[in-house]
Amino acid sequence: MATGKVLIIGLGSIGLQLIRHLSRDFSLVCIDTSDLSLETARQLRGEGITTILGDATSRLVLEEAGAAEADTVIISTTTEKVNIEVARVLHEHFEVPRVVSIGITQKGIATLESLDVEVESIFNISATGIRNRLEAKTKTVHGIGLGKNEILEVEVHPNSRLVNKRLAALRSKSWRVGIIYREGNIIVPQGETSLRGKDKVVILGDPMVLKTVAEMLTFRFAHFPLEYGDTLVACFPNGTDESYLEEIGYLLSVYPLSRAMFVAARKTPELEEKLKQIAAAHSLKQYDILEATGRPFLAGLASLVKEQVRRPALLVLPKEAIEAHAFSALRKHRGKDHLVQLSTGLICPVMLAAGSFPYERVAVPCLSSPGLQRSLETTLEMSAAINYEIDALFVALSRYISSEEQAADREKMEKTVSDLRLIYKSKIREVDLTGNPITAVTGALSEHNLLVSEMASWRDSGWLASLLQPDVGWSIVRQAPVSTLLIPPVDVIA
Repeated sequence: MATGKVLIIGLGSIGLQLIRHLSRDFSLVCIDTSDLSLETARQLRGEGITTILGDATSRLVLEEAGAAEADTVIISTTTEKVNIEVARVLHEHFEVPRVVSIGITQKGIATLESLDVEVESIFNISATGIRNRLEAKTKTVHGIGLGKNEILEVEVHPNSRLVNKRLAALRSKSWRVGIIYREGNIIVPQGETSLRGKDKVVILGDPMVLKTVAEMLTFRFAHFPLEYGDTLVACFPNGTDESYLEEIGYLLSVYPLSRAMFVAARKTPELEEKLKQIAAAHSLKQYDILEATGRPFLAGLASLVKEQVRRPALLVLPKEAIEAHAFSALRKHRGKDHLVQLSTGLICPVMLAAGSFPYERVAVPCLSSPGLQRSLETTLEMSAAINYEIDALFVALSRYISSEEQAADREKMEKTVSDLRLIYKSKIREVDLTGNPITAVTGALSEHNLLVSEMASWRDSGWLASLLQPDVGWSIVRQAPVSTLLIPPVDVIA
């Protein structure tokens, strides 16, 4: 992803549009002679922007703005003499790797180019065109469509989590791949088509969704759980305690969500007041407080959310809502079925809140190679918002009863941890446990705050069969003493 310090000179229509559309990964410094324009820029960008009132043709003003440390300078005034003078001062006194400027006349454009400036003609200029220069891996198609970033051209990173997956398996709802450019050839995508690293693809759809999809394709995704939706759905069965409300607030503080849907088995005035306080504390743009009447709470939850036409990003339940009564295998199995149906029906992760926040140490059990990759990728993506330690929990294979297939899968899992550690440039500690996998992993969780697991490894067997051969993945989730994030069992994005 393009990053670094960008200096924007001139906050007219082009400069302000740049501030709106440039990636938040850029550190912006803006110079203008109008305090009103600078105030508008501050309102648009908020934190992460520095504004300087002054004349950018002055070497002292450029020094104050830190031009010597800038990776890129964009000169976006519509006065050509000013643009040329700024470019001249930069050329003579600063070593800026890249300078981009608006040009007006042929003579002016030639002068700017002689000063090692990349020039955009004012007759063709747009904020999108300049942004495309800076963010070369993602380009907005302009001159076509509505001009609202609903059509993007993206270069697929070889390490993107969507590489080598069939387009049909992505089950995309709000976006589509329109065309693929691969090694000089044009490919019209079908359901069986898979994306490859270095492909250039044109994607189109909901602008909010496309931004997240583009980040995933270019391997710069950092905003879990926006790949699934934009709304946190929090459920309140009868008897939820204060710590559950506090964990809801914690989740809203760490994840970039501005919408929420609160579903209660019984909407009391006391609960309603507490939820309003949470919404106000976290500046939610929109929230609803609903009552799930006339239906079994968990069984009817998916249809209730769908009735409200929401795109859930994360479904939150108190962990005790799915815990079974002692010795009731049938109830345990139904809890498992409810979770799978909710996650696949709403196409989003499920958080089983147990009050073990803040999440400072996260455990990822290594049960199967495909499932481990999804769990670890999600854990690493979340680390962009939450600073925590990551432990990959391995259980040693018995040398007497383990098969060659199990040994080979163990090697694959170790390679997965090693590869993702390098790709994400993050520390993942490998923890070796011994004994029964269920007992060993749940025992180790006492040192953690969050368990991240996936549903794909859960066995689809009846409750009677589960008595004879326990489902390891599900049993660990059910017995975990900490909050648990469950990843959907299918490859989906909103």
